[in-house]
Amino acid sequence: MKGWAYRLLFAGTCILVWTMISPPRFTLAQSGVNLVSPAQVSLYLHPNLKNTDFVEPLVCALRRVLVAPVDAQGLNLSLGPELLAAPTQFDVTKVADKFIRATATVSGSNDFNYFLIPYDMKEGTYRYVFATGFGNASTTYHAGVVSMARLEFDDPTLSRRQRAEVTALRTYKLVIKSITRVAGFPDVQRCVLAFPRSLDELDQKSAKFCAPDRAALASQGPNFEV
Repeated sequence: MKGWAYRLLFAGTCILVWTMISPPRFTLAQSGVNLVSPAQVSLYLHPNLKNTDFVEPLVCALRRVLVAPVDAQGLNLSLGPELLAAPTQFDVTKVADKFIRATATVSGSNDFNYFLIPYDMKEGTYRYVFATGFGNASTTYHAGVVSMARLEFDDPTLSRRQRAEVTALRTYKLVIKSITRVAGFPDVQRCVLAFPRSLDELDQKSAKFCAPDRAALASQGPNFEV
């Protein structure tokens, strides 16, 4: 009974997240820009993530947008003190380097891999970062690291489904922006491709592509959705 309830819960969540995004589906190689098209998008989950309710609606939302298959799986990758940038924050570049090496033997050069971790991250002069992508159209790796430390929506006045919905949408905005940029799309800083400097900015920015970017990315075949 619990298994069925879980599936029904997130079927509804997935539908709601899709409605908020309402994107075209696209293959990045069709844009006319020199991009690499993902062959697969894999979300790797650190075992210390306490709440993974958001994962299924996130995967659903990404599948709604991307032609490439999307999956999620666990990855028990040790993150030791040598990867810290501050007492309570990990250095995102060091984490990414270890993650890229750990997944190199099971990934093709056009696979896009994202590591979702429960810990806060720091990069350079930024006090914290939500997510950072690594690679471009010419590299043999395409990866990113996402910190869920500030993204989880835990308002107890809302239902489990509603909380998962908000967390999934926040994460979706970061991952879809990263995929687009790591693939080689220009840094246009608008709509879903804008850089959020705070959680408020992340919540307020659109989950959709601006019209010129949608036109550049979207397939002009039967998968195109207005």
